[in-house]
Amino acid sequence: MTAEGLKQASRVKKNQVSLEEARQILGVGESATWEEIEARFKKAFEANEKSGSFYLQSKIYRAHERLEEELAGEDGGRREEQNLRQDDG
Repeated sequence: MTAEGLKQASRVKKNQVSLEEARQILGVGESATWEEIEARFKKAFEANEKSGSFYLQSKIYRAHERLEEELAGEDGGRREEQNLRQDDG
């Protein structure tokens, strides 16, 4: 099993959705911006709030949470680097 496979398997144990599933739930592609993800999340969450399905609402929330985690991981290194440059400036 690859490192990525092990990483995904550990997420499943923690009741997290995979990155691919999160994208499917919110209907966004790999190149989606945070603004697009946020807009899809709000629309889906609010629409489902009216129908009252706790299961669907929790899937939507977990998908949003997973994509947020992924983007924070990608941007985290860049943000730290920018902060260090500002501190040195």
